Amino acid sequence: MDVSKACESRFSCRKYTGEDVGNGLIEQCLECARLAPSALNKQPWKFYVTRGDLKAKIAKETQMFGANGFTDQAPVLVVVTVKPKLADKMADKIKHQDFSSIDLGIAVQSFCLKAADLGLGTCIIGWVNCKNVDKLLPLSLGEKTKLVISLGYPACEQPPRRRKSMEETAVYLS
Repeated sequence: MDVSKACESRFSCRKYTGEDVGNGLIEQCLECARLAPSALNKQPWKFYVTRGDLKAKIAKETQMFGANGFTDQAPVLVVVTVKPKLADKMADKIKHQDFSSIDLGIAVQSFCLKAADLGLGTCIIGWVNCKNVDKLLPLSLGEKTKLVISLGYPACEQPPRRRKSMEETAVYLS
């Protein structure tokens, strides 16, 4: 699949077949995330692939106020953490810009586009009780959960997309 096709076919999947996803497919997604660029090449992210009982516990931490019930169906939840380096913290103070979160977004999008290329569905979930998830994982000092990605075989078609027009989202200046 070319990049445009992956971008067109990737959507936030909220219904899964329950069929397990093989480690080989997950590793292809992780490899694309690993190759993502980052500020000063710091690569501040880590991806924790969960299944079974741990996945079920993490799913509950995404379901606050009745949201994200579909995480119970997803055979895999990937917890994405960040551990900002000193340079990231300094840049944040000087430039008022959280480069580690930008880097994380690039890596997560790379993961999700590869999943789409492989026929897998994903949903990037930011509505997470991160502090509780942190307690479930073997995190290093300073490492914190930022989001969760549900991963599995879609049990639904891509819904129609409503997107702003090109004129509303891009401006050419000279």
